[in-house]
Amino acid sequence: MGEKPLKRTPKAPRQELPALAPQERVKSCEEVALGFNASHVMVEALRCLNCKDPVCIAACPLRIDIKAFIDRLAYQDYEGAFAKISETNPFPGICGRVCQHELYCEKVCLLGKKLMPVAIGSLERFVADMHRQSGAPEVPFEFKPNGLKVALVGSGPASLIAAFDLIRKGYRVTIFEALHKLGGVLAYGIPNFRLPRDILREEIERLRNMGVEFHTDFIVGKTASLDELFAQGYAAVFLGTGAGLPHLMGIPGENLIGVYTANEFLTRINLMEAYKDEADTPVYVGKRTVVVGGGNSAMDAARWAKRLGSEVTIQFRRGRAELRARIEEIDHAEQEGVQFEFLAAPVRLIGDDKGLLKEMECIRMQLGEPDESGRPSPIPMPGSEYRFPVDTVVMAIGQSPNPTVQKATPQLITKRGKIVIDEAGKTSMDGVYAGGDVVRGGSTVILAMCDGRAAAEAIDKALRQQYKLDDVGVVAGAGGDGTGAAAAAAQAGTPAPPPRFAILAKRMLTPEIAWMEVYAPEVSRRWKPGQFIIVRPTPDSERIPLTIVGGDAGRGTVILVVQAIGKTSRATTELEEGQAVADLLGPLGLPANIEKVGRVLCAGGGVGVAELLPVARGFREAGNYVTALCGARSVSHIILHDELQAAVDELHWATDDGSGHFHGNVVQLMRSWKERQSELPAACHLIGPIPMMRAAAEETRQWGVHCVASLNPIMVDGTGMCGGCRVTVDGKVRFACVDGPEFDAHAVDFDELTRRTRAYLDKERRSLERHLCRIGLGQ
Repeated sequence: MGEKPLKRTPKAPRQELPALAPQERVKSCEEVALGFNASHVMVEALRCLNCKDPVCIAACPLRIDIKAFIDRLAYQDYEGAFAKISETNPFPGICGRVCQHELYCEKVCLLGKKLMPVAIGSLERFVADMHRQSGAPEVPFEFKPNGLKVALVGSGPASLIAAFDLIRKGYRVTIFEALHKLGGVLAYGIPNFRLPRDILREEIERLRNMGVEFHTDFIVGKTASLDELFAQGYAAVFLGTGAGLPHLMGIPGENLIGVYTANEFLTRINLMEAYKDEADTPVYVGKRTVVVGGGNSAMDAARWAKRLGSEVTIQFRRGRAELRARIEEIDHAEQEGVQFEFLAAPVRLIGDDKGLLKEMECIRMQLGEPDESGRPSPIPMPGSEYRFPVDTVVMAIGQSPNPTVQKATPQLITKRGKIVIDEAGKTSMDGVYAGGDVVRGGSTVILAMCDGRAAAEAIDKALRQQYKLDDVGVVAGAGGDGTGAAAAAAQAGTPAPPPRFAILAKRMLTPEIAWMEVYAPEVSRRWKPGQFIIVRPTPDSERIPLTIVGGDAGRGTVILVVQAIGKTSRATTELEEGQAVADLLGPLGLPANIEKVGRVLCAGGGVGVAELLPVARGFREAGNYVTALCGARSVSHIILHDELQAAVDELHWATDDGSGHFHGNVVQLMRSWKERQSELPAACHLIGPIPMMRAAAEETRQWGVHCVASLNPIMVDGTGMCGGCRVTVDGKVRFACVDGPEFDAHAVDFDELTRRTRAYLDKERRSLERHLCRIGLGQ
């Protein structure tokens, strides 16, 4: 560039990244690392040797031109440095914070052979932050479409970098995300104090400005299959669904109240902002917390627990040298007062008579020969068991790939849950590629990006050959013109479709129970009786499960019935026709097991009567004689009577107060009904309050009749990612959202389920009281 050569000062000390004082960190969720200032950057940039053969570039998974951007920094050309990084990485603010530079570019830095390596990661972060603070306009991106569409599943780091590469090659790119926020593990897994949410949002927005389309509340494998994506005109699909299936410890007591997987704990806090006093989604953190594990998730969970006022210990079954977390995160945890206990592992969790965790029993370990991970294997020491009091335990012992797509697509070859790919990232299914944690298992953000980049290159190469793209990369007649449904409808002279998740019709079945018809065409096409959705009525509310009561694929609508019990359900019932729910994800769970068995008894109580309707109708359509026994508090609380009467062969009601029909509850009605029968039903299906299902399950056990119960306990995620809906069935831990919600009622541990669903009652009551006060209904 003609600048005067600068004097390099490689022997200058490596600049330390400033950080908030520990006593300040633990009182807030503010970012811990403060970043370099201009003086730090000048010293650090001049430490760079400006090598003729910059091996740091080859070591960088994204192949950032590190030499060039540091050179620009040395000349204080901050925007030039940003432009150089942006040639290959649109996420310098993210990568500058969470990439493990010490394992890649900084590890091979030639200066590091004798001195400390250049702080490349901190310099990258500085460049991103300076660009953001300067308000400099983004370089305009001119999209030159080649006529082909590519779908990316999941909005984590692998998909994000693949989207950047593919859209620059002319592909119309759509990212499908199951959650309501974008970023995947960057959003639900990494705390605000490591990766501020405004940084994440703004760097993802850079892709949107380039033309990448984002489709949230869409779970591939449930909302649509891979075959359906291809039928919609996508020429290729990339699977970047991550490793969202948490590992459990497999010890007694892990379903006690106060025991979390790291996924659930971090999802509640990072994604649903449970650290805020006014947050709808609660989290329980007691006086004493133990986090089991030694990776970055363990550090993140421990540091959050510390910020929530707990005394925190990280327990790890190996030694300090075997910790997998970043050294920086370990140091920060210790500075913040987190204690470490090495060579120990839990063997049992002990609760009180209310199901609350109160003690932890552990065993001492010693290190043996290296195992398949290359680390010394931990070996229990017989007779070394010990116990101590604890209120909260977080299991941060790893995770496996989210299995949703794999279960829905059996032609995808997997190994131990991980999708198998070839050297180009291609799966066993034509046109389908994969990368990141869904292939590797638990890994790192930067390796996921590396996979996404490799897959994008492979997709481009394959599609160029398949569609014979010409020299300018355009294929005639492929894909669409990118117009949305509304524009297409306008061109055709037909009315535009309603907004996504709009409420097309609403009526109040009782003063507390609302019936709603919601526009959700993707869900309406695929739902089956027994499945549910996850709803967020407003942008700042929690996620709640609602069973799908009905659907009309022709109208593109689903029917929901919701009772105002807590703050979020009340907010849902308060929505009016013409408004829209903020988010609606589904269909989720497995459909009810409906087959022809002869006589079927369907029993439901309260709002469960609405949930019973599609199941009962399905049994009758399958050729069964169906009896529905339903309960309500009083005649005025009976709902959907006409719809039920039309759906079954025999309908009977019970009212608690005796105001009409049978005087008593559903279980009492079941006993009365049985006395009048000459033969027992072949099967029974239960939906309703847990106490009612528990008593009804015991009744049918005495009858000797097979019985299933539909369980909708507390769910945060609803896709199997967090494990928050754990239930014990026949002595085994199951996830209600993916293994159910229908289970053998005689095998369900209803005592445990009752305790878990009541765990947050006090917090939910306080949240509702605050809400009622805000809207003028409080006392």
